[in-house]
Amino acid sequence: MRKEVLAENKSKYLPGNVENLTLFRKFEDFILYFEPIVERFPHREHFALQADIKRCMHRIIELIIVTNKSSRKLEGWHKVDTELEILRFYIRLSYKKGSSYLSFHGYETAEKKINEIGKILGGLIKKGS
Repeated sequence: MRKEVLAENKSKYLPGNVENLTLFRKFEDFILYFEPIVERFPHREHFALQADIKRCMHRIIELIIVTNKSSRKLEGWHKVDTELEILRFYIRLSYKKGSSYLSFHGYETAEKKINEIGKILGGLIKKGS
């Protein structure tokens, strides 16, 4: 349902809005993919690793929005890149803790999506320097 609403509204986005930024759309898709996986972590992790991952994902999307509106984009993209590395660490840690946290398929898919996001981010950093 959410994806249908997003697809319908894509044509309504105005130039310059963050929704037109490929990085924003890709990371939003990543959150929609990965957040339900994180919700299935063992209960004992609800206030630890699960919370850290969610907070990190939300921080990244916030930084993307703020940076897109900022006049100091290069500095902002570097902050997004740092947070993305932290998220990679949390995802790797989740996988290493065992399949009750994150399956191999979930880990592999998440890493592919993050690598794609990283390439887009790298292009923005390169463009800004």
